[in-house]
Amino acid sequence: MFRRSTCLLALSVAFLAGCGNEATELEDQLTQEDSQFLADLIDATAMSMFDDVFGSTNDGPSGAPSLTHAPVVWTRTFARSRSCHDGGTLTIAGTGPTAWDGEAVTYDVESSGTKTRVDCAHTREDVVITLNGNAAWTHERHHLDHAPTGTWITTYIGGWDWAKSTGESGSCFYDLTVTIVTAENTWTMTGTFCGDEIDRSRTWRDG
Repeated sequence: MFRRSTCLLALSVAFLAGCGNEATELEDQLTQEDSQFLADLIDATAMSMFDDVFGSTNDGPSGAPSLTHAPVVWTRTFARSRSCHDGGTLTIAGTGPTAWDGEAVTYDVESSGTKTRVDCAHTREDVVITLNGNAAWTHERHHLDHAPTGTWITTYIGGWDWAKSTGESGSCFYDLTVTIVTAENTWTMTGTFCGDEIDRSRTWRDG
């Protein structure tokens, strides 16, 4: 198993220094429902793009060498952009080692990189929330015999400027860790989001 990468904290330090007291004052204008919606959005959009790169949780790993049984490790570097639901773009870029063992049929990924949102708009209950910001992320996943196995951990550290179609706007910071325990089919998110403590759990996959 790879040694887990450490997220670059310089991004969060620089963001907080730039926001100052304004971020603390304005982040309270996000409702609890807004915060829950946006925190879920951070992981859902990233995980969908990670599935595109590394292989979905249903179909197993992608990009694994099919003609060799010998263990092999290679570095995967990627960048993906996607339109946000109501305009703007989300771009995820990353790099990291991938290990494939054809005899043991194991597949392990460790990667880290950046997320950038430009005028990225999403609607919650007829209110459009537009986001501009950057984040650093780390992600690991593991497969055995083409099925998810072990513990998958993803981290997000970053911040954004947000604006609601109702007129409110502000800036805030987040530091989140998502843990998936495949054997128990559980998903847990912990950390801080826009001044709120986050500690939520649910079923990872239906069925």
